[in-house]
Amino acid sequence: MPTHTVLGRSAGLTAEEMAHLGDESPPEGLYEGAEAVAQRYTVRSTRAEPIDDELYAQLEAHFTQRQIMDLCFTVGLANLVNRFHATFHTDVDESTLRAL
Repeated sequence: MPTHTVLGRSAGLTAEEMAHLGDESPPEGLYEGAEAVAQRYTVRSTRAEPIDDELYAQLEAHFTQRQIMDLCFTVGLANLVNRFHATFHTDVDESTLRAL
């Protein structure tokens, strides 16, 4: 079981939601409201695509400025960590393996 599955479950995501986290266009109705906006933001940010005024307005409709900043930093940090592991082919630590 991949590490993201453990993390996704701990955040309350279903298997179907986890399967479509990286989709540019996930199935209609899979994510609603704030989740849908956060998913769109995460995909665009991860792909280093511009965050246009429309998406930012959608973020503001669901999140405070502080929450948007937290989302930005969380996505950015996750991408940094993932790129590090992909570059250096790091092993999964023992405690994570036991959790899997």
